[in-house]
Amino acid sequence: MEQEENQSFEKYLGKRIADSEIGFFNNNVIKKAYYIGAYSYSVIMASKYSIVSKGNETFKKWLSNQLINYRNLDRIFEMAFRFEQKLKLNIRNESEVRTLVHEVPVGNYVGISSAKITYAFVAGFDDYRKFVKENPIEKKKQNNNNEEK
Repeated sequence: MEQEENQSFEKYLGKRIADSEIGFFNNNVIKKAYYIGAYSYSVIMASKYSIVSKGNETFKKWLSNQLINYRNLDRIFEMAFRFEQKLKLNIRNESEVRTLVHEVPVGNYVGISSAKITYAFVAGFDDYRKFVKENPIEKKKQNNNNEEK
């Protein structure tokens, strides 16, 4: 994936959808699970640098004990948001990652197995890790500083 296309995480999923032959990620419930997975990863990573409790792993531990299924998606999102607020996290692209969950219209989950929900959640979690790695903040800041000169 080219770096220019990955300036936004939403475009990252768009690329995944375009590359897919079966349309798995076109379903809104799957997209929601994908984005909540990404948001969860961002909360876990930001928790390491919390100004309230540096190195905090409470959300990570809580999440590791959760079933990833349709019924728990909203609960996982709620807890991630609660930890973001409680730990005063500075999440990279926080408005984008969190907002993407809300932008996906509520869908009908009938016929979507827990395994598919889990797969989408983990895919979002892993893709956000790749996204952050491929789009480091430092490079963007350096590019902005060079443009200003």
